[in-house]
Amino acid sequence: MRSSVLVLLPCAMLLTACTSSVSPAFKDIGTRSGPCIEGGPDSVAQQFYDYQIAHKSIGTSGLTGLRPYLSDSLSQQLQKASSSPNAQNAFMREDIFSSNARGVDKAEVATASTIPNTDARNIPLRVKLSKGSQSWQDEVLMIREGQCWAVDDVRYLGANSHAPAGSLRQAIETN
Repeated sequence: MRSSVLVLLPCAMLLTACTSSVSPAFKDIGTRSGPCIEGGPDSVAQQFYDYQIAHKSIGTSGLTGLRPYLSDSLSQQLQKASSSPNAQNAFMREDIFSSNARGVDKAEVATASTIPNTDARNIPLRVKLSKGSQSWQDEVLMIREGQCWAVDDVRYLGANSHAPAGSLRQAIETN
């Protein structure tokens, strides 16, 4: 009888450890100073591309309309870049949000995997883009600011990318 209690005690302790709640790694998920778009990372990313396609946002024009979709830091970086002397170079006058300088006609954002808790801070999502008969994939980095998901960077993965660097942030810094 005594030996069975000694065997069950560690098992009971292990079972208790497995069922106790675990607090998230990030309790504070930051704040957001700008307006926000409702939805998860994939939903907000799809709305971002849909807005661009509908409004033909090219270069840094239309940043005001794009503000709810952009992270605070990316928005600030784009505002600064749009007022710099290099704002009139070829890259900054083309579609800065995709590998194709002429923009996109269609965008399909990959569905984000299930987020088990609220401690996820950033999620890269693949995006299938097309312009006419040409198609390619880019990647959009979504970050969580407060209760909002926002675009924080775009990685240019298209074979014929017009960008001077591998991502939107890097391209802006080099201009």
